[in-house]
Amino acid sequence: MKFFRSCILQLIALILMVLPVYAADIKPMPGIAPDGIVRVRIDASNQGVVISPLLFGHNLEHTRRAIWQGISAEMIANRKFAAVENRLPKHWTIINKTGRVSTDGQIAYAGKNSLLLENGGGIEQQHEWLAFQKGTKYSFRIWTWSETNQSILLRIKGVDKNQIIFEKRLISKPGGWQLQSGEFVVRSTAVNAQIQLVSEAGETTRIGAVSLMPANNFHGLRRDVVDLLKKLKPGSLRWPGGCYAEFYNWKDGLLPVDQRPPVGPTNLSFLLPATDDYDSQEIGIDEFIALCREVGCAPAITMRLSDNTPEDATAWVEYCNGASGTRWGKVRSDRGQSEPYNVRCWFVGNELYSFGRGGLKDAEFCANQTKLFARAMKKADPALQLVGCTHFGKGNWNKAIIGKAGDLLSLFSVHDYLLDRYKGDLPGIAKAPTEILRPLLNTARTTLRRDIPANQNFSIAFDEWNTRWGLSGSVTMGLYTAGVLNLLCREATNMQIDRAYYFMPVNEGAIKVTPLGSELDPSGEVFALFAAHQGKQLLNTPVLAADADLDLCASITPDGKSICVTVINRNAINDLTIELSLSNFTGILKASARFLVPGSAGFEGGFVQHDEKLKIIDGQTLSMRIPHYSIARVNIGTKETLEVKSSKLKSKKMQK
Repeated sequence: MKFFRSCILQLIALILMVLPVYAADIKPMPGIAPDGIVRVRIDASNQGVVISPLLFGHNLEHTRRAIWQGISAEMIANRKFAAVENRLPKHWTIINKTGRVSTDGQIAYAGKNSLLLENGGGIEQQHEWLAFQKGTKYSFRIWTWSETNQSILLRIKGVDKNQIIFEKRLISKPGGWQLQSGEFVVRSTAVNAQIQLVSEAGETTRIGAVSLMPANNFHGLRRDVVDLLKKLKPGSLRWPGGCYAEFYNWKDGLLPVDQRPPVGPTNLSFLLPATDDYDSQEIGIDEFIALCREVGCAPAITMRLSDNTPEDATAWVEYCNGASGTRWGKVRSDRGQSEPYNVRCWFVGNELYSFGRGGLKDAEFCANQTKLFARAMKKADPALQLVGCTHFGKGNWNKAIIGKAGDLLSLFSVHDYLLDRYKGDLPGIAKAPTEILRPLLNTARTTLRRDIPANQNFSIAFDEWNTRWGLSGSVTMGLYTAGVLNLLCREATNMQIDRAYYFMPVNEGAIKVTPLGSELDPSGEVFALFAAHQGKQLLNTPVLAADADLDLCASITPDGKSICVTVINRNAINDLTIELSLSNFTGILKASARFLVPGSAGFEGGFVQHDEKLKIIDGQTLSMRIPHYSIARVNIGTKETLEVKSSKLKSKKMQK
C-alpha cells in the first residue's frame, strides 16, 4: 500500500513538473454542455501583456522561389550567366547555328562569366515567367562590351511567332562595358513569351547581364507582392536567411544590382533549386531596408559566420547603425542614407550545427567564433540584441555556446517544423500547436534556464516555424498557422518568447505568386486575419485542454472599447456552437465575425472567406456557429467605437 501511494505521489509530481505555467487566476476551459453548446466567459478586466507585433514576423530568405519567381520583379532566368552547362548558359538556347555562342570567363561584368556572340550568333529564352500585361510599361537593361561598333538585335516575341511585343537594334561601342536600356508598353497580354539577342555583325560582342521587369517595380521588387506583404503586417522581417546567410557577402550587395556577383554554387540541393544553385543578388541591404520601411516592420539580419571575420561583422553593423561620421556610416551616408538604419536584432549565424563551414559544426569552435563575432558586433553598437545559434538535440552544443558567449547574447534560437516530427493523421495537425509545439517550447525554455546563469535575463527567438519548409499553402497549413498564432499571442510571455518568424511568406504558404498576379495563400489569410491582435492588450481566457476542439485568443484595445477574439474549430468533422459571454465590458451594440472555411472536403485547397453578423443575447452574450476545421475572427464594439467610426466616415465624405 505504501509503495502504491508512493508511486501515485511520484506520478502527480511528474505531471506537475511538465505542465506549462499559467497565470494563477485562469481557470480550465469548460467542455461542451449537454445542449451541445460550448460556453466561454471573457472578463474584459482580466488583462495581460500587450501582444507584440514581433510575434508576427516572417523569414524572407533567398531560397527556392522566394526571390526569383517570387518577390523579385526580374523576368530573365540566369540573367548573369552563372549557371553553365557545356560552355552554354542554362535557360538560353542558340538561335543561329552558323554563328558562335559561348560563355567566357576572361572578361566578365558580374561574377565569373559573360556571354560571347560571334559571327552573327544569337540566343533566346522562353518560359512562362516572360509574361506581359496589356497596357503595362516594362524596362530592360543589357550590358554590352565590344572592340568595334556592333549592332545587336533585341526582340521580344509572343507564343505566336508573328507577335512582336518589342524590337530594337542596340549599338555597342568600344570603350568598356556599356548600358543599353529602354522602356516599352505592351499592346496585348502575352504569356510564355520569348526574348532574343542576336549579334548582326561579323565581330565579337559580349553580353554581361540582361534584365527585364515591369517599370513600376519597387527597388526591383514586384509591387503586387510587396502590397500583399503589407497585408500580412509582419512585425519583423528576417533576412537574408536561413541557410543562405552562410553564403552571403553583404558588401557585394553595395554594388549596382546588375554588377553583383551571383551567389553560389552552394552545393545544398534544397536551397536554390529553382535557379540552378545560384542567386543573382536582386536584394541587397539597401533594398531590404527600403522594403521594411515600405511594409512598416522591424528589420532583423542574420550575420554570416562561415568563411567570415569579426571585422566584416563590425563593418556591417556600422554600415547599418553607425553615425555618418563613422567609416561605414559614411559609406551609407554617401549612398544617400544619412540616417542610420537602426537594425536592433542580429542573428549570430544560422543552424551552424548542420550547415556551418570551416569547422563551425564543432560546438567548441562555433562557441569561440560566436564569442569573437558577438564582441565585435557589440563594440560597434552596444545596444544590439544578438541571437545565439542554439539547438536542442545535439549533445553539448548549447552548453558550449552559452558557456563561451552567453553573456553577450540576449536571445536564443529555436526552430521547429512540425512535419519533421509529426506522425499523426493530417487533420490532427490543427491540434499540434497545443499538443506538440507547446511542450517543445516549454522544454526549450526550461533547458535554457538550466544552462544560463540565474541572474541573466534571456528570451527565445522562435525564428523558423511552419508545418514544413518548401510546401505550398493548404487549409491544413492555415489551421496550424492559426493555432500557433493563438498560442504565441496567449502564452509567449510565459514561455519567454520575444519574437517569432514564420517560414516563409513568399511561395511557401502565405503569398502565392504567378507570372501575372499574386494572392494570399491560406497562411497569409490567417496572418491578415490575426493581425488585429497586434498592439492590443491580451485578455486572459480560460485554459484550453491540449486536445480540445476549440482554441481561442482574445485581446482588447487600450481604450477598452473594442475586443477581438480569434476562434478555431479544430474538429475536422463536427461544427461547434459557441456562446461568448463578456463581463466588465459595457455597451455592446454590434458584433461580427469573419470566417475562413475550407473550400473543399479534402482540406488541401484554400479557404473561402465570408462575413457574418452575430446574434447578441441579453446584451452581453454572443452566439455563433463555427464550421468544422474553420477559423473566425470576432470583432466586438461598443456604442462609442461605432460612433467614432461613423464620425470618421462623415469627415471623409465632407472632405470629398
